[in-house]
Amino acid sequence: MNRTVTVRNLVLGDGITKICVPIIAHTYEELQRSLAQVSDSSYDLVEFRADFYFEDDAPALSAIRRVVGSKPILYTIRTMEEGGEIEISDDSYRERNLNAADMADLIDIQYERLHSGSSNHQLHSNLVGLLQAKGVKVVLSWHDFAGTPDVREMVERMKAMQREGCDLTKIAVMPICRADVIRLMEASAEMLESGADRPFITMSMGNLGRVTRVAGSFTGSCISFGTAGESSAPGQIPSGALRRILEVMGNTGL
Repeated sequence: MNRTVTVRNLVLGDGITKICVPIIAHTYEELQRSLAQVSDSSYDLVEFRADFYFEDDAPALSAIRRVVGSKPILYTIRTMEEGGEIEISDDSYRERNLNAADMADLIDIQYERLHSGSSNHQLHSNLVGLLQAKGVKVVLSWHDFAGTPDVREMVERMKAMQREGCDLTKIAVMPICRADVIRLMEASAEMLESGADRPFITMSMGNLGRVTRVAGSFTGSCISFGTAGESSAPGQIPSGALRRILEVMGNTGL
């Protein structure tokens, strides 16, 4: 049974799957419009996709906090290479994440950055611990936008991420056929039943993988990403509809 992680008043890894709404904006003015949509939606936490944002992070995070109140904020920078919207130096990536830790509650770090094999490996190898020392929870994530590995590879990938000392693990894969979706769900169920020692997030992307975004109560995925405006990944479901589905699905008690 995987352990739980508490962020502010939110317990991850217990009860029904929690809903995270991404905030997508390029400017502060766009951010205000996005937040107006989020304030009326059903969600448990928000994700600030800082790779979309052109201006300073601190005023944006302050504005988000005013709207979401005590709900947790997840801060994410995803580079173009990682499926995101920005090219950024290793130094800037590290600095922005460490600065964001003063205001965010969780920070998403791409797993490959810890094992890039580049001369900057040491720059990121202790980033998880530094962020946790500042009081934030770290989500270590891995994405495959081209396909879906076999079950064993996905399970071993999540176990390897656990060994890095993060608070949550996350994998997102792209299905080509229904069998790919089932394979992702099988890997999730295996982690839930025998491999996970902390909460995890799994999803199969695109319209084909939408079922995985509502199946967390069965597969063990503790967070599902739902939209209250622009989506940050293919296959996301409007948060209000996602809330209704998850409540109907309930909790399996696994």
